[in-house]
Amino acid sequence: MAQKRTSASSGGFNPDELLAFLRQDELDYPAAALKFGVDALPFLKELVASSDENLAMKAAYLVGYIEGDAADQILEEASDKGSALIRVAAAFGAKNRKSSVAEAILKRSLEDNDPSVVKFGLLSAKASKLEQTLKTRIDKISKNFLDESVKSVAGEMLKKLK
Repeated sequence: MAQKRTSASSGGFNPDELLAFLRQDELDYPAAALKFGVDALPFLKELVASSDENLAMKAAYLVGYIEGDAADQILEEASDKGSALIRVAAAFGAKNRKSSVAEAILKRSLEDNDPSVVKFGLLSAKASKLEQTLKTRIDKISKNFLDESVKSVAGEMLKKLK
């Protein structure tokens, strides 16, 4: 299956350089996606599944900026597994995916019990212009979610859909 390359580099990537990048405090994910590209995805997949939650979260955010089927798959898996931080990163990354992949990720995110995951899912649904497609789930959140701030965000989204 062909994948779009977002890397301008002609030869792979350096895992040590990628780790050094991810260990920084302030990260430029779009620039890193261009630099490391699809060649880094197998390594990023390992990091997303690692026990180092901070590194796993940053790796998942970076995957969200890399195009291609392999990146889509990593984000879909991350939206269903792992800590809330990794599921938040997957929900955030959904806004950069094609609509069918974004919808699959956001369906999981909007059914999550963690308020942060649901909130990022709602924000990504809006950014992806999938509010109408996910309207039933957003409506359920606006009526039944325990966290009032998340219920409010969902309620405001519904008002704008009418």
